[in-house]
Amino acid sequence: MDFMKMIEDWQRVVARSVLVFHHVCAVTGVFTLLGVTAAPYIWDPSPGGTALASAFATGLLCLLALCALGGGVRYAVYGDFKLLPTRKFRDYFSGEDDGGETTAHIAPPLPARTHRGSDDDLVDRVGELISGGDTDGFMDIFNQLQSREALPPGEISEELAPRIREFGLERNCEELWEQGYTVIEDVAPPAYWRDLRATILKAGHPGAMGSSLMQRYPVVAEATINPKMMALAEFSVGAGFILSNVASSIRRKGDRNIGLHCDQVWHPVPFPQHNLFLTACWACDDFTLESGATTVVPGSAAKRRPPNLDEIGSTATVPIECKAGSIAVWDGRTWHDNASRTIDGDRAVLHVSYTRLMMRQMEVYARSVQDRLVEQYGEPMAQVLGRYDFLAKPEGKAYADGFLRAIAYSRR
Repeated sequence: MDFMKMIEDWQRVVARSVLVFHHVCAVTGVFTLLGVTAAPYIWDPSPGGTALASAFATGLLCLLALCALGGGVRYAVYGDFKLLPTRKFRDYFSGEDDGGETTAHIAPPLPARTHRGSDDDLVDRVGELISGGDTDGFMDIFNQLQSREALPPGEISEELAPRIREFGLERNCEELWEQGYTVIEDVAPPAYWRDLRATILKAGHPGAMGSSLMQRYPVVAEATINPKMMALAEFSVGAGFILSNVASSIRRKGDRNIGLHCDQVWHPVPFPQHNLFLTACWACDDFTLESGATTVVPGSAAKRRPPNLDEIGSTATVPIECKAGSIAVWDGRTWHDNASRTIDGDRAVLHVSYTRLMMRQMEVYARSVQDRLVEQYGEPMAQVLGRYDFLAKPEGKAYADGFLRAIAYSRR
């Protein structure tokens, strides 16, 4: 038996019991309010206003007291008080309406992983080994994983290869590795792109960022876990990659350039041979030189450094030209800028960036937000939010299978 899983199951049983008790208290309080309010009619068919008001006030106090009793039990168990229960379990145990944290947090069970390799089978044994006190068995798996050779840069893992072939991404992988950028097409139907563009325009000029987009707009959350894009991201930034940031942008005539740069600029130079960061721009309008397309320096990723001051002002770039409904993708080491927009109208883009699982994200979301997204979108969302590895978790390495999974995924 997996002892850790048994504990998690019992935590959810206790949590549901607390919520049910709070509901019983609230319902009892409502009936008490109605009963006490009606009591004056027992002794007097036509009670006075004072008697009715007194009875209502007494009933209301009873209601509040019973709700407080339920909230008190919640506080006794979790150290967090809530006067009224909520209808949904997730709302009761996963934070406030504004996405803030509470101590009464019960994480939803993680969806099963379907994209698996031989290392996943090893990792899945860890919980049972630990619950049985088999330290030698745990260390044997640890040593097997840490001693495996990492996949060479630019190669496709055995686990990923079938999806790359399924989506026809062989050429894109080659372009991304050799020239530092590529364009992928046929990722979503026209109706989806129209919805995405309308959402970006609704978010406003010049753009929006973070959980305001992920929480409010399903079309944005869906973009972050697009299967075709996720396959290319795994090729570039490895198994178990995570979401780094989401942003919308609207470019108009006269908007200034951002300047030549590379995206993983906060990493020490020289950059490692394995890419660390990947940017995907969902082009809702045509990318042309006149429309203000992203421009790149092909092959600059091989330099493994940002441009210097002389290069920023003198290096020639080429535009990434593509039709609306495409995704322009580039390596975190690739030097890029954007062209000046010389035509009227809006260029709407959704920027989605991914990073290797050991790198800190540009933005993080409250656990309450994460829980809702994972429950709604399942396994791919759990992965990009980093829920399958041990990093940046309150339990740290005590999340033993997440610890070993991070080691395994970093090799591919």
